[in-house]
Amino acid sequence: RTRFIYQATASQTSFSGSDANANSLSYSDGEYVDVYQNGVLLKPATDYTATSGTTVVLVTGASLNDVVEIIVYDAFTIANTYSKSESDTRYPFLGNDSIIRTNGNSITADITIPSGTNGLSAGPITVTNATITVNGVYTIV
Repeated sequence: RTRFIYQATASQTSFSGSDANANSLSYSDGEYVDVYQNGVLLKPATDYTATSGTTVVLVTGASLNDVVEIIVYDAFTIANTYSKSESDTRYPFLGNDSIIRTNGNSITADITIPSGTNGLSAGPITVTNATITVNGVYTIV
């Protein structure tokens, strides 16, 4: 998150550019912007708009020396995830809402456990036409 702090002039409605700390207001999505006026959280669309990516506009002008604080939250994307259905298929469980997960009991592909990492298998485990190279720690329970 990034915090922008402005000290308002009389009846000021538009806040953009450099704030009191020389940070230039910028946001990628107005849905991820919170605006406070003298510590009071303002309501989007009712009290302010944030649609341009560089300006926040108050519906009602601020009073002289009001502190307008704009918090911008970074948008991010999570990649390479499984849906619940995919996860349940890939990692079956026993019983309803169980924390017990099951897995196969045969290793058929070469595996290397890098230095500084841990590998764990719940046995019995059979290694079939494969090699396990352990540079870190590998535990079979």
